[in-house]
Amino acid sequence: MDINDLRRRVGAILAAEEQQPPDWAAVERLTDDLLQELMNEPDTECPEIVNHYLDDADIRSKDDAYGRRQRDQISQFVGTGEYNDSTPIPLWAFGIVVALAVGVIGWLFLVSA
Repeated sequence: MDINDLRRRVGAILAAEEQQPPDWAAVERLTDDLLQELMNEPDTECPEIVNHYLDDADIRSKDDAYGRRQRDQISQFVGTGEYNDSTPIPLWAFGIVVALAVGVIGWLFLVSA
């Protein structure tokens, strides 16, 4: 399955979910079918955002805010093929790395003096 087929299949799941009221039975059936096909084709590149979306239908059905966030993210993938699987590094983590680097450099100057 190529990325365009994956986008189309995920788009069908998204469409069933965005019906009013959502067709959760169709979402479950389409999700199960796609997951089965992905397991049968291990060479298919499946972004983490898609895996996460496919795994969380039960959570989305119970938590509207969570569902809205996931649908917004997956809509971008379905519409454009673009996705961001990275997790942003918090500013405090960057500060710790800088502080450690300064500490090591300072220690090296003290030891060599």
